[in-house]
Amino acid sequence: MRTDMNIEAKNGWAGCVKTGHTSRSLTTLESLKNRLRDELLAAESNPELIRRLRRAAEESASLAWASPFPLLTLPELLGEKIREAQHQFERQRAIQSRGRNVLRLAA
Repeated sequence: MRTDMNIEAKNGWAGCVKTGHTSRSLTTLESLKNRLRDELLAAESNPELIRRLRRAAEESASLAWASPFPLLTLPELLGEKIREAQHQFERQRAIQSRGRNVLRLAA
């Protein structure tokens, strides 16, 4: 019969303490997310980009919360999501600009 201790030892987890996330760690994660997000938004003025960056921050916090070390993973996840959101925003602006140019030529 296997016990949890045997499974942990076999997988190399022996000695690791299993802890769950607490409401305090959620509050800390939210504070970190808000601080990092606010630093990014301070330099932006476009409402659409701001909306996308806010969504990226929320998604990053959700993904970080699912990880074993949310406070360590949040900044990196946020950086990735922010770069992705900015790239999508710029791509969308380029598409809209081309569309306006085509309509102008058609008129």
